[in-house]
Amino acid sequence: MQSLIKTGILDRHFCVKSDDQMITLPLVRDPTKVEIDELRKLVPSASLGLGEFEPRKRHPRTLEEALATTVSADVLSRLPKSFDVVGDITLLELDSELAAYQTIIAEAIMEVHPNVRSVFAKSGEVSGAERIRPLRYIAGENRTHTTHKEYGCLFRVDLSKAFFSPRLSTEHQRVVQMVEKGERVVDMFAGVGLFSILIAKKVVDVRVDAIDANPQAVELLQENVRANKVEAKVHAHLGDAREVIRKELTQIASRVIMNHPSASKDFIKEACEALRPSGGVIHYYTFAGENWEADSRHEVEHEVQASGYVAERVLGIHRVREVAPVRWQVAVDLKVVPRQ
Repeated sequence: MQSLIKTGILDRHFCVKSDDQMITLPLVRDPTKVEIDELRKLVPSASLGLGEFEPRKRHPRTLEEALATTVSADVLSRLPKSFDVVGDITLLELDSELAAYQTIIAEAIMEVHPNVRSVFAKSGEVSGAERIRPLRYIAGENRTHTTHKEYGCLFRVDLSKAFFSPRLSTEHQRVVQMVEKGERVVDMFAGVGLFSILIAKKVVDVRVDAIDANPQAVELLQENVRANKVEAKVHAHLGDAREVIRKELTQIASRVIMNHPSASKDFIKEACEALRPSGGVIHYYTFAGENWEADSRHEVEHEVQASGYVAERVLGIHRVREVAPVRWQVAVDLKVVPRQ
């Protein structure tokens, strides 16, 4: 067969036939005499003939291709252009009109992506102190737990119990690359541990204090710390980040991560208090609209000043991801020092 593949005469649009006695291969054309001679050197019993072959089932490569003969052109034009994949679970955002087609859309996704075993729809926003998004089961295996891989680390995730977004992988890596040897980092809203564990795996001689108010998230965090063998570098804390910092982590950090964009400003005072007496870096996340750069900068600088500290320098500001039309999650990196 390899010989036929090399010559380009094996017809891949049809299935190979075989039984106990013989293998029959479909060809795109009659082989030349030279090709026949070469083939018979390898398989002396090879012969030519006519036969019928079953066409191969073509695997659809896109969602649109999978649904082309099933739904109208209008529905095809409104299909989601992207969706979140967490391990072997897909999360969809469907408008009210597409919701009527959710089952066939989900089944088409599993056909295009055979590694996807479960499909859910996002049925609300991330909310509450535990930061959980409501989900609606659509198709496949009805489970919300999976294992997600990011930059060589494995994370046990349960989407019904703890916050997780696969859209932050680039942001995780960006922050990891800023952390230097010997730092002490406080991750105020650690979730299942992506920032914390990735930093611990990639940076030498670092300690990360990972905090979350969600007991189920902390349980998964601890499981992920063990699975990625960073027990000596990542220390999990259960509780409100403000209380944990006041009781245990005052003036110890060179860097604080505040990935809670809907509520970061309510925690900025304790984030500043976690920094060493000489100050440090805060990675501040918020949501902002059209004037995202100016508004985000003003918000964090105002909150830092109101907490009795000084935003000495903004190191960078950028949009992390779009969360709605003309609305983004924004990251502001700034150097903060105590007010003299």
